[in-house]
Amino acid sequence: MKRLGKLEYYFIALITITFSNTLLGEGFDSTAFITTFVALTVMYKGLVVIDHFMELKEANKFLRLMMRTYFFIFPSLIILSSMF
Repeated sequence: MKRLGKLEYYFIALITITFSNTLLGEGFDSTAFITTFVALTVMYKGLVVIDHFMELKEANKFLRLMMRTYFFIFPSLIILSSMF
């Protein structure tokens, strides 16, 4: 049997985070906390996908910066929108 590699562990972590976000969304009444938590996990998941699944870790710095900026700006906007 083949041992799990680094990508498989990241994939399992991403699935686990997604399912835990779903369970938290179903069980919590505090929408501000859940929205903030989910936005932060979306940010983390995006950074993992960029670095390990899209293989942009050693790519052009500008391209990598643009992709990372997307996952910093939009979750931040989600958090800000939940506050108002």
